[in-house]
Amino acid sequence: MALNEGLEVWRSILGNSDDDSDTPFEGFLLEEVKGDESDIDLGVVIRQQDLREDFSGISSVSPVSSSDSSGSATDLPAATGPKKRCRKTKKRLTKKQRDETTVRWSDKLSTVKEETVFEGFTHEGKVGVSHDLPVDATPFDYFSLLIPDKFWSDVAEQTNLYATQKQQEKGVDKYWKETTPEEIKIFIFVQFMFGIHHLPETSMYWSSDPLLRVAAIADVISKNRYEKLSQYFHLNDNSKAAAKGDAEYDPLFKVRTLLEQVRTSSHAHYHPGKHISIDEAMVKFNGRLSFKQYIKGKPNPWGIKVWCVADPRTGYMLDFDPYLGKVHEPMPYGLGHHVILRMSSRFLDKGHHLYFDNYFSSVQLAEDLQRRETYMCSTIRINRKNWPTDLSGAVAKKMKSGDILFRQCGNMVATLWKDKRPVAVLSTNSQPKMVKEQRKAPGGKKEIKIPAPVGNYNGNMGGVDLGDQLSSYYPVGRPSVRWWRYLCWWLLQTAMINAFLIWKATNKPVQRSRKGTRHIDFRLEVLRTLCQGNAVRKHDARQSVSQAGVCATEPASHISQHMCALRKKNCYWCEKQKIRTSKNYSIQTVFGCMTCNVNLCKGLCFQKFHLELASGSK
Repeated sequence: MALNEGLEVWRSILGNSDDDSDTPFEGFLLEEVKGDESDIDLGVVIRQQDLREDFSGISSVSPVSSSDSSGSATDLPAATGPKKRCRKTKKRLTKKQRDETTVRWSDKLSTVKEETVFEGFTHEGKVGVSHDLPVDATPFDYFSLLIPDKFWSDVAEQTNLYATQKQQEKGVDKYWKETTPEEIKIFIFVQFMFGIHHLPETSMYWSSDPLLRVAAIADVISKNRYEKLSQYFHLNDNSKAAAKGDAEYDPLFKVRTLLEQVRTSSHAHYHPGKHISIDEAMVKFNGRLSFKQYIKGKPNPWGIKVWCVADPRTGYMLDFDPYLGKVHEPMPYGLGHHVILRMSSRFLDKGHHLYFDNYFSSVQLAEDLQRRETYMCSTIRINRKNWPTDLSGAVAKKMKSGDILFRQCGNMVATLWKDKRPVAVLSTNSQPKMVKEQRKAPGGKKEIKIPAPVGNYNGNMGGVDLGDQLSSYYPVGRPSVRWWRYLCWWLLQTAMINAFLIWKATNKPVQRSRKGTRHIDFRLEVLRTLCQGNAVRKHDARQSVSQAGVCATEPASHISQHMCALRKKNCYWCEKQKIRTSKNYSIQTVFGCMTCNVNLCKGLCFQKFHLELASGSK
């Protein structure tokens, strides 16, 4: 029977071999097993490797007793141990594959050569700004390169649309009236002015206290109107936003239009030089948000992380993209590798030199950039894959201050240097040698030697930090519970700084005094143009704080002061001139003239009353 024939095969395999040598049995070749397929009726094909595994634990097998011709049952050998799984053979890598996955580092150093030399590229054939503005263009013209006139009309339209949608939900708002592009300019002007005049509370800018009130804001827009504009200020139509979970859902929908506008115009009007730095910036926000991030050591550790590409010489933001959390797309070499290749896609294959920190760097990234004719220099974590094993953390702990180790593989140079603490740098654009550098020291400066890759990194990495520094001088906007407002103000701030850097680079050959060329001077000129002719408040309704106090033509006894009354009273002059509030209420004040015993608003009301009194026409 088939069963008996199978047992005979087992017996021949285990004990009936004609080979009398002491060599242990290692199984048959596949050709030997196939000898006479007609005599074997097994349900599976037994491989040589499987036989070794299945019988390696069997030391002895009792003889098998054959049945009689009638085909009675036959005793089977009992298993001596648990059944083992078949071992899968590992496919060996070829020499070419091993060379591709392993970087062979050497302590034999050679000169690093740039195969692709960077050459400037603009429509004029050189690096720098690119625009067609006339020589006498104003600062606002440069600002309009990044924020065009269409932005103001679009925002006014979206703000009115959002106000209409909210009133349909919650009822009519009797204090709201439709806004205009000119009024939106005033609203943005106020946001920029908040960064120049810092006060603890927003309402203080309209305070009646002359020590707090800011006339530049209070005289161009009323507090009530500003609050209404802030309530309905909007950039995009919410009804067109895709629902969360849809394939087209965009978490940045509310600011997407402004984001793409500033990104596109920033890239179009400035072409960087050879060196480019890539880093992350933080937009401060402490509220609840799904993609809020935390970065230890940052001035604003909590907020919205933004990947930034910047010019290390000026701080000009060439490109930026907010990080929205986990990316659901293939990233075989990690997030850092993915971000660098994506953010630098516009600058690859042109010989640029990229600089970034150890969050992004890896040996694999250096190799991939070299294939795209792009060079790099970055700090690196010494536990990264393919980093030289003889530059490990154990070696770094034993190093003394000033010790230096180089390893090289082609153009890739791995540097481990002990300054105050170990510093690891990976570069493809720096020579493996020491260079001199001036450092501050007690009593003056001293000259020290540092590795060339470290000096190259220190000199070209700070582009994003420089942009953050310029932004920190005059922050835009006030605290809000709406996260997208913070990103909106950051984009407008970036546009203002980029416009200033374009203006500065354009007017650099012109001999100017220091006054008028500073960042604050440029910003003030833009803001003057924004509010010029766009004031939405009549100056007679409220007096300017600059005109408060003693009237120049009045006797010294007539002084504007607190009337010590328990409540406010109507202003005498406003009642006479029939000046009322926007809600048609009488204007009241606690100030006045003690000598005349009348309540008068500080400023114009006080001055005009006493001028009329002095002229005898009262």
